[in-house]
Amino acid sequence: MQQTETIFENCFLVESNMQDLPSSAGLVFFTSKDDLPIALLTSANIRRTVKTKLAEQQEKSKRADLKSITAKIYYTVYACKFRLAVNLYTAARKIFGDKYKDYVTLVHPWYLTINLNDRIPFFYATRKPAFKESEKIIGPFSSQRSAALFQTMLEDGFNLCRNSEFANSSEHSKSCPYLQMDSCCGVCAGKISVETYKQILDEAFAAADNPDKAIELYQLEMQKAAKELNFERAAGLKKRIEKLSSLKKPAFKWTGDLRKLKIVHVDKSLKIKLEGSKAKKQSYAVFTMNAFGVIDAGDFLWDNPDIIKEVIRKNIELLPNTPDSESLERFAIVTYFLYRSKPPGLWVNAENIDNLEGIKL
Repeated sequence: MQQTETIFENCFLVESNMQDLPSSAGLVFFTSKDDLPIALLTSANIRRTVKTKLAEQQEKSKRADLKSITAKIYYTVYACKFRLAVNLYTAARKIFGDKYKDYVTLVHPWYLTINLNDRIPFFYATRKPAFKESEKIIGPFSSQRSAALFQTMLEDGFNLCRNSEFANSSEHSKSCPYLQMDSCCGVCAGKISVETYKQILDEAFAAADNPDKAIELYQLEMQKAAKELNFERAAGLKKRIEKLSSLKKPAFKWTGDLRKLKIVHVDKSLKIKLEGSKAKKQSYAVFTMNAFGVIDAGDFLWDNPDIIKEVIRKNIELLPNTPDSESLERFAIVTYFLYRSKPPGLWVNAENIDNLEGIKL
């Protein structure tokens, strides 16, 4: 396999001294003497993992012992957990081709999509948005339940239609329970026009993207309606504000217009020895990412944060704005870290570039 050397930084021969292997975390690849792939693993301690795997017995299976078929072990040290996960995915695709999913576990997030080209558009929960030009996407969500809860809050707050089967059929629309309970705007029954309904959907999408801004706007409208003694409208706006307040829960911290989402990640990387110094200094891995790509800027010392922030700003501008065949899978790696209870390193929502001023380690 000619490309193995380009994927991994080091090659270890099995007959060599195991103590020469590092005890650091990283990516490990077992191959035969002809470089045929055997196993690809992430490891918290490369030396210990190799020793353990080569000592395992396969008495209860028909598979050969790993030690008897392994000739070479390729590896790269990765102190940054996110970099390790991204490079495992990249290596698996290059090495195993169509079978790469046997070596990588991807937990895809959920999204809410809406296609404004539909006659009567609706929000739908999905794990695979199509990224059509007419499709708006809210996300990511950690689970289907989380996406459904968010969708319900939007539907309740804006009295949206929520039964696509009934709404798109004049024959069934009159029997829609939401219409009978007066808990929707009734676009299917002609209470409002489709164009007006699409304007409401635009308003709902804007609120989903930025609940704080929407709530501030509706509070001003509510106060104005109350002063004008329009108590029915004031009550409706109060209900909407209450529903939108639920969108500010920590579970929705990363949720918004998916096309606008930008993320910066900084985490500890390798300790490096500077020229003329015996002591090692901590370096930091720096990443910028969105739903369509991940840019690894490399490792930096934190001696001059302004230089790092300038690199981040430039890379944010370089992020792709259209998907490729791997976009959803790479983003699944990103969201796995976003939704961990204690994600390693620092994760910053950089949709607003001013947020970079808060990056401190």
